[in-house]
Amino acid sequence: MDKVFYIPGTPTAIDYALELNDGRIVTNWTRETLEQLAERYPGVVIDDEAAFIAQQERALSTTPEEITEAEYYAALFILPPLDWRGGNGGESFKWSEFVAGNVTTIFVKRQGRYWRFKGVATLTHPVIMAKVDQ
Repeated sequence: MDKVFYIPGTPTAIDYALELNDGRIVTNWTRETLEQLAERYPGVVIDDEAAFIAQQERALSTTPEEITEAEYYAALFILPPLDWRGGNGGESFKWSEFVAGNVTTIFVKRQGRYWRFKGVATLTHPVIMAKVDQ
């Protein structure tokens, strides 16, 4: 599994890790060690790519904010919608453009009200409906 240098709580990786023949782990691009990176990036860690992606999704996800009907329909027609769903007393769609990784902007229409938030594209329609009910 790939390793990544990043600062926990931030949405971007510094670089992927590369193991050299002598066993040292360095950044892929500049060949810096963790200790060298820490001088410029206090708090930097090296971890599995999956751990970075999970924390990236948490860092980028937002709570639903209410928007206008006009904003909802404008968003619907800006980009082709991804996973446009109806049911559970409302409808939702996701933008086909991603913020980073698997995080996109999600739009919701429910009982004459409208919301937008950032979340992972794998959220199901029932989970999305529950998020705006919280």
